[in-house]
Amino acid sequence: MKTALRNLAVVMLAFTLPIAAAAQRGPRPMPRPMPHPAPHPAPHPMPPPHPAPHPYPYHPGPPPAPHPYPAPYPHPYPHPYPHPVPVPVRPVPVPVVPVPVVPVFHPIYPYYYHPFVPYAWGPYWNPVGAIVATIATTAIVVTIANQAYHYDSGVFYVQVDNGYKAVPAPVGATVPSLPNGADKIKVNDKVYFYYGGTFYAKQSGDYIVVSAPNGAIVYGLPDGAKNVTVDGKQYMLYNDTYYQPVQQKNQNAYEVVGVSGTPAQ
Repeated sequence: MKTALRNLAVVMLAFTLPIAAAAQRGPRPMPRPMPHPAPHPAPHPMPPPHPAPHPYPYHPGPPPAPHPYPAPYPHPYPHPYPHPVPVPVRPVPVPVVPVPVVPVFHPIYPYYYHPFVPYAWGPYWNPVGAIVATIATTAIVVTIANQAYHYDSGVFYVQVDNGYKAVPAPVGATVPSLPNGADKIKVNDKVYFYYGGTFYAKQSGDYIVVSAPNGAIVYGLPDGAKNVTVDGKQYMLYNDTYYQPVQQKNQNAYEVVGVSGTPAQ
């Protein structure tokens, strides 16, 4: 108990001694204010960094050599033309295939097929295409469309290098007479004469070559006539004229049914 009281007295004495000393020294002076530091000047801006040196120094070198061609410089492989021009596209022409004209016949007599046998008009008559070395001195010269024809024994010839060649009779040619054996044919009240595959009409005492009249009946066709098929039937074609095989007076005959390009109507 005594020890505890002694310790308490020591503690109280430790607190009271500083207070008593301070009361004897008087009031404590105010602390001196801290001086304000002078403001620092603004920092100087940093200079821009210098570019890094190029690792390889630049050397201009020699000037470039002039171009071998003057300006404007052409292509190293120029076009074959100075100024290429576009090639126009042209349409490819389509070939026009002519459509064969099928003649339409309106014959008067019924069709009657019989085989073709060429007919000859005597020893002085020659078919178309035959060439003779000479002709009679009595041959008549007829000019049609600036072409001279020699008429002899019912045949028309043109002069060639090796003689005279028999040709189809030109329409419009006029001769003074016909050979013996010419057939007289009547068609639509008109009179015609037929000899050697050629039709004639009488005109002012002469005989003029005419186109074959439709409906005419003849009993012989010369050598050179060709077989043609129209609508499954056999016809004869000679000198651009179509003949239909028929039978007249119990004889084989041919009827004129159309001219090539202008069939009978």
